[in-house]
Amino acid sequence: MKKMTVILLLLPFGLFAQKKSGVTYAEHPALEVIEATYKSFCNGDLETYATYFDPNVKIWSIGDTEPHGLESDLETSKWWNDNFILSISRGEDASPDVIQYKGDKTGVWVMDWTLFTAVNKKTGDTVKTWFHDEFRVNSENKITMWFSYYNQNDLGAQIQNSFGAHRNGRVYDEHPLIESVEAVVAGWVEGKPDVMESYFAEDAKFYRLGDGKDYRGISLAERKEKWESGINSTSKRIMEVYGYPDAIRYEKGEGGWEVLSWWNITNVDKESGEEFKGFIHMSHSFNDERKISREVIWIDWITEE
Repeated sequence: MKKMTVILLLLPFGLFAQKKSGVTYAEHPALEVIEATYKSFCNGDLETYATYFDPNVKIWSIGDTEPHGLESDLETSKWWNDNFILSISRGEDASPDVIQYKGDKTGVWVMDWTLFTAVNKKTGDTVKTWFHDEFRVNSENKITMWFSYYNQNDLGAQIQNSFGAHRNGRVYDEHPLIESVEAVVAGWVEGKPDVMESYFAEDAKFYRLGDGKDYRGISLAERKEKWESGINSTSKRIMEVYGYPDAIRYEKGEGGWEVLSWWNITNVDKESGEEFKGFIHMSHSFNDERKISREVIWIDWITEE
């Protein structure tokens, strides 16, 4: 029994776990179709390019929930050729595979890994990214399905950059840092300076334009005293958001997070009951600990004539 156990352990694992489901080819007529498709696309010969597809081809790009058809693909291909000089190549270790699955007599799958390069005709800037494509080629050597995978965000940024529209970050209208600024505003409205203070870094810097000559260079403790003074001198404080705040993650320079917000403000004087209305734009910078490291406020008080 022990001998039998040893013999079983020595047998290749593949005898038990592997099952052949088809055949892989390095050369095949379907691969020639894909190569011809690349060539006609890069040469801008879209009439020939279209002949390699079944008229009812279904094409999926990354993120698509529904396929698009040949007409849409031809429009996109025309845009690329109108604006870029195109080439498609493979890396040294990348080679396509043609897979004929067992029992499938209607066609094959072509798996390919390519480097797509596009040089902007106006600026000379280069767009470059890797693609993984899966093509279904039928027995008539027509492409009936096409799945394309690539880094969509990176490619989009490169395209924008090539036209001179250089992106410097991303904008979010929902983000935890926006909630932090909203909590500071709520602390002011509710008269809770300790809550407001908790969202700021100890070395936070403060700037105020419009009526802020006494704000530049003050410390967090001094800023808190001004909050307390404002709360004590008012019986009611109203801040209504104008539009919606934006959280921006900058990429250039030192990068970092910035939250921009706009507010209509009303303060009611405790003694006289007089209302003071104004419009505020605030810009809050955040450090790596998600604390506010800089506050810049622009305020315009409304005066009745």
